Amino acid sequence: MATQRTLVNLSVRRAIPFGIVASLIAALALAVPRALTANDDGRGRACSDRTLRGDYGILISGTAPSGPSGQTETISGTALRTYDGHGNCTQIDNVHGQLSGAIAGRPGSGTYQLNAACSGTTTLFLAGVPFPAATSIVIVDDGREIKEVVMSPPPALVTAVQTRK
Repeated sequence: MATQRTLVNLSVRRAIPFGIVASLIAALALAVPRALTANDDGRGRACSDRTLRGDYGILISGTAPSGPSGQTETISGTALRTYDGHGNCTQIDNVHGQLSGAIAGRPGSGTYQLNAACSGTTTLFLAGVPFPAATSIVIVDDGREIKEVVMSPPPALVTAVQTRK
């Protein structure tokens, strides 16, 4: 019986320091800051223009300029945008404006640039629109989703969510 107690005491004395060391390591691992990127999924991948390849379905909503009078209108729409992985894109959109009505099948094309932190910009030229739309984008979910906001022209307050097809 005494030998059994000695073995138990010896095991407990060895386990306590091991438990303390393991707890300290866990606490340090949680306290050390990590560099974060927009697509941070624990794998530490950086983005580049090659991150975006293929078709993305887009849901569009916001307010945009309407006509030469300087009015703005509420809009909503959908689009299908194709990224080539080299900084170019094309799209077809369908947008409905509160004042302008529906525009179906409008083509567009443009360029995009991404940085390693998975954010970037696009410049999009839409048929019938006399100026380009400049947007800011953030890539999430390892490139499966894009959050987008129109930065220019100034009267436009449009956001879009893109999902890889």
